[in-house]
Amino acid sequence: MVKVALSKTAFEYLVKHLVEIEEGKNKILEKFFPKPSKERNEFENLIENYIQRLDRLIRNASKSKIADNKVPFVTIGSEVEIQNLSEQEVYKYFIVNPFYSEVREGHISFLSPVGKSLLLKKVGDEVEVKAPGGVFRYKIKSIRLRGDIK
Repeated sequence: MVKVALSKTAFEYLVKHLVEIEEGKNKILEKFFPKPSKERNEFENLIENYIQRLDRLIRNASKSKIADNKVPFVTIGSEVEIQNLSEQEVYKYFIVNPFYSEVREGHISFLSPVGKSLLLKKVGDEVEVKAPGGVFRYKIKSIRLRGDIK
């Protein structure tokens, strides 16, 4: 993996977040996927891949004095700007943990159809979201960690 420059804030958030997600994955499993199922297996694969990618990113990152909080792929805690490819409308979503307590408009769980489709994707990637309202295609325009992350 190529070295990636991250702001000090982004680097520190990602290190803390990696620990939290590793420690909290079983809580999510038990709450949302209590019984063996296809969905539980898919979540386990998603979260393990997420943890591995985050770990690689952190190990290969260099801290930079830049303050833009950009990250190379969608993480929990990132704000993602996407464009609907059929309507050309642009939306911003804040990807959150399902236990996030300050849910507002524009906040989506990484377990939602949109959240799962965006997680680990990069700027320029196109994603297809299968949601109750149909199938939607989006292009990722930008990814950054929010300024209010802790």
